[in-house]
Amino acid sequence: MLTERIDSSSSSTLRKLVFFLTFLVAANVLFVLALIRAFSGLIPLEKEYSYVGDDFPAELPLNLPPAALVLSSDATHFSLTADDDWGTLFPLSDGFTTLRASGSANAPGRTFLVSMVHQLHCLDAIRVAFVTNRTGAAHHVEHCLRYLRQTVLCHADTTLEPDEPGVRDGRWEHAASGVGAVHRCRDWTVLRKWLDEHPAEPLRGRANDSLST
Repeated sequence: MLTERIDSSSSSTLRKLVFFLTFLVAANVLFVLALIRAFSGLIPLEKEYSYVGDDFPAELPLNLPPAALVLSSDATHFSLTADDDWGTLFPLSDGFTTLRASGSANAPGRTFLVSMVHQLHCLDAIRVAFVTNRTGAAHHVEHCLRYLRQTVLCHADTTLEPDEPGVRDGRWEHAASGVGAVHRCRDWTVLRKWLDEHPAEPLRGRANDSLST
């Protein structure tokens, strides 16, 4: 009789333990599901764009890995007159690329210029204008100066560049060359490779015709 009571008590305790564990697991599952439902509205889903009208992303949909750039004082490349060096900065189609809805090879495409290349173009335009003093270049240079000013402000690079005081007009003044400072960047080589592989589609028609791609 005593053995039967012990067995019965053990069985009852085991059932209670199993019930409690089952309840605990179920409660955890429900809690996780509730969290997923609550936060799903806060996590933006990847949007599909038609590239028709204003339906296109603000940035090129390309994931660029992080990179670091140590500023250099290398004077052997990219001088004012080094046309060949500056020419290496520009991908095919000069940074223009044609995008269209994914999985729709026959859908109408939309052509864009990637801002990094536009910024490089502006630097090159200022360089060429300085070297050649070409008549009529002032308007282009002014556009580029305004464009680059706003781009620099937009990026608001907070990299710290050590003070290198120097004497100017007989007085010590703060100065910084920026050489040796490490900047956190996005890998521009990945972007360059992608642009080379995805050039803009050629424009068709003559100057007096309406444009088509």
